[in-house]
Amino acid sequence: MPIQKPAPLMIGGKAHYTLSSTDPIEVEVVVPFVTDEEVGFAVASIVRQAGGEASNLQDDAWVAEHFQGIENGGQLMQAVRLELRQSGIQGAEESKANRCLATLVSRLGQSVPSSDVAETREALEAEIAQQAKEAGLSLDSFLMRQGVSRAQFEDSLDRQAQAEAEVSAALDAFASARKLTVEDSEFEHYLSIPAKDLEPFVDQARHQGFYDEIRDAALRNKAMETVVAECSCSYHHETKEEAAERVKKLTDALDAASAGQTATDATDEGSDFSKFF
Repeated sequence: MPIQKPAPLMIGGKAHYTLSSTDPIEVEVVVPFVTDEEVGFAVASIVRQAGGEASNLQDDAWVAEHFQGIENGGQLMQAVRLELRQSGIQGAEESKANRCLATLVSRLGQSVPSSDVAETREALEAEIAQQAKEAGLSLDSFLMRQGVSRAQFEDSLDRQAQAEAEVSAALDAFASARKLTVEDSEFEHYLSIPAKDLEPFVDQARHQGFYDEIRDAALRNKAMETVVAECSCSYHHETKEEAAERVKKLTDALDAASAGQTATDATDEGSDFSKFF
């Protein structure tokens, strides 16, 4: 049974957190090996999207017509394999950041108040509801299109809100311990605000009363960048055998899902709605 951490110190209505350590984090990430089976799945998918079927890969003219710069099925397979390799490398780097954050959260000295988790959950739900509205759908219809039940959605929101609130708390604690600050000029980098829009954006934030929120978001992004930059990361390159086992688990999970069963253990993280954000 996990030890219940104390509540954070509240000053001026804001929670203040501490970390057991701000030392550099050590992580190991896996760089996936791309299997022939994965390439086959991906090629079959893009051929279907192009209105073709497997036999069309033998027709060089059809391939050249539907895939720019590709002359035949063999080249298409090579291009897809390269794309999957690049995607795997990018995924490994994203995994590095996620593992760093998970370790930082484990160092958090206090629990996150339920009110903060609820606020985070409300924001997540509002964002997904907005996506549904922009698609011209009700939230339930939007979820149905994603193949997600309302119960799964609610459960995922609960878990994701808890996780995001804890990450925010840990980053706040890190920024405070390291005495990090952020200037308005840094919003361009940490909030991806174009330089030409920066001044009016900051003016609007101050005028409408949400400047503190965007400053906090920028500071958390700065803290996250610092944590990842300082981490010591080792890379484990997946073997063919490990890759085959991973692909088997994934296909088994997909088969279970298509049969209406729960298959949330196909990934390290389980199901969530981060893909919507």
